[in-house]
Amino acid sequence: MSEFIQEQIIFILTVFGFLIVPGLLFLSAFFARNQFALVEKFILSVPIGFSLTTLIIIVIDHFNVSLTSPHILMMYAGMIIPLFIASFFSRKKTTRVHADIFSFSTIQMLAIVFLIFLTIFIKSAFLINTVFPTATDLGHHLYWVEKISVDHALPSYQKIEINTDSEPIHLTEPTKIADFIVGEHIFLGLLAIMTNLSVVSSFPSLFLLVINIFTALMLFVLVRRICERHPRGALIAILTLLIIGPLWAISGAQAKFVSGGVIGNLIGNLLIPTIIYFFYRAFTEKRSLLLIPAIILIVTLAYTHHLSTLIFGYVFIFSLLVFIILQKNRWSAYTPIFALLKNYYIIPLIIILLTLLFVIAPPSYLDQSTIAETVGAPSKSSRIGTPFANLFTMLGEARVTFGVIGLFIITTIASKKYIFTKNIRPNILPINIFGCAFFIGWATSLLLMSLAPHLLYINIISSRIATYNIFPLAIMTAFTLVWFMDQATKRHATISLPHRTISLTFLLVFIFICTTGLRDNATSMNAAPQTNSALQTFHAGNYASKAFKNKISDGNFWMVKDHNYITSDTWLKIFFAYDYSFPLSRAFFSRYESNPDRETCTLDMISVPGSATAQECYNNLHIGAVLISTEQDAGQFLRNTQFSRIYQNDELSLFIRKQ
Repeated sequence: MSEFIQEQIIFILTVFGFLIVPGLLFLSAFFARNQFALVEKFILSVPIGFSLTTLIIIVIDHFNVSLTSPHILMMYAGMIIPLFIASFFSRKKTTRVHADIFSFSTIQMLAIVFLIFLTIFIKSAFLINTVFPTATDLGHHLYWVEKISVDHALPSYQKIEINTDSEPIHLTEPTKIADFIVGEHIFLGLLAIMTNLSVVSSFPSLFLLVINIFTALMLFVLVRRICERHPRGALIAILTLLIIGPLWAISGAQAKFVSGGVIGNLIGNLLIPTIIYFFYRAFTEKRSLLLIPAIILIVTLAYTHHLSTLIFGYVFIFSLLVFIILQKNRWSAYTPIFALLKNYYIIPLIIILLTLLFVIAPPSYLDQSTIAETVGAPSKSSRIGTPFANLFTMLGEARVTFGVIGLFIITTIASKKYIFTKNIRPNILPINIFGCAFFIGWATSLLLMSLAPHLLYINIISSRIATYNIFPLAIMTAFTLVWFMDQATKRHATISLPHRTISLTFLLVFIFICTTGLRDNATSMNAAPQTNSALQTFHAGNYASKAFKNKISDGNFWMVKDHNYITSDTWLKIFFAYDYSFPLSRAFFSRYESNPDRETCTLDMISVPGSATAQECYNNLHIGAVLISTEQDAGQFLRNTQFSRIYQNDELSLFIRKQ
């Protein structure tokens, strides 16, 4: 027990030291002390700390510095000490920036604390039954994390494949993989190195849970800042926290992504609203300094997740277009925005980071073939768009319904305020033009990308894009509730209803939203996990990695395993950390049937090991071991004199091929 507690303390201190401390010192060093509220600074420190650590690791790895604990600590000191000195001597002053908007009443503070506690409780309750490492995606990602930990260097995203196009059948030279991006794995690799924790454990999911929770808090901060002049801005922010926190806490792209290991999406979900936050404040306050963290975060996003980067690009373009439309015939009003870029340190910073991004260490997806597959007319039925009715199932009926209503309301009033009417009452929409542009651009771009991707030449699975709608729709839903309540109770409101009717209607709508959100949570809650099968797989993988360690390092020994009947078999590659394709795998049977051009060596070597085709594959691919389900496939190997069983547990058998 004491060892477990010690491991948890080391893990928490490492996360705090590398994730939060750099961000806090960065904000203290470069910005005035009263420019951010304390809670605001603490929440912002997480995405900034993640970005600084990620980019610095990329730079030092480029110069062939081994990623060992001493070198990482030296890097950390080289980052922290200058920031600490700069923050200590920083005496920057600024005008009042409404930091007091984060001063809440007692009731509001109790509500916020309760919502945060409830969010953590629900997500943690879900993870109790899912934190055991079995998810396929997480297994794929943690292979690269293990490579960082073992090799003490950032991985080269390549894999060896079976070539059946030319005789004889053979293994290819390593070929490039564009599906993985280094930013997804750096921080987890750093944690593995610094804590000595096995990646086949709960710590990756716990780290992703931290990211997920801070994402909800970041949405709260963003909404409170944009609605800072709204008389009910605090209520909108609290309702946003309710909708993105406890409600739908584990359905859709929430805690399921944590246990499923969808790392890029989770980090992208944190970085996108943070970038919008800094852009909003830079444009609103006309402060070039606020563009620095925005630019750093964009580059980090590009190193972390290509889909999130693409989505942010469309969000920013749509927001800019909305801003231009709302500023009809008033070009002089937004020329100060472009003046922000004239600051002497902005352009050099952009040049340095773009050089890092495109010249020094370009992400793996920046190649012509990958870009060609992503941009253009949808090539598959899964990429032609998500039917609008499906959004209700994916994102929640209430959130979609009232989110779309809110988008319509904000768009209508913003158009009326900024385009068609010059002397409109200022309190009809107490959100400035920048807030309107980001709200409308964010929601509109994502809905269009989800429903009609062909209009934007996007060739990506539509369901993946649709999950990003949860944030703008949650904000729109909160705004809708407050707007109806606010408008219905004012004397000058366009809606005039009796007070009891208003209260009853609002109560019913609120109950409907809470009920649907909690219902989706209940239906998404998993039963107790069946971990025994996964443990059998891990035991077999651990045994095989030790038994074949020397043979594998020689490069002439390969292993094949089954994907149909072995639980969590994708995690086996972590135990060997040799090549992404090691061990080779017999895929689902349907994949061989649906793709006649697919290699069949992996199928034949397990299904019919004594056939001439299988023997040719065994010889040419240097296969020396086979891991299969005892019940399903052990029989044909026991009857074959060329194989000997050297290991067996409750479910699996490991055979070696006699030479």
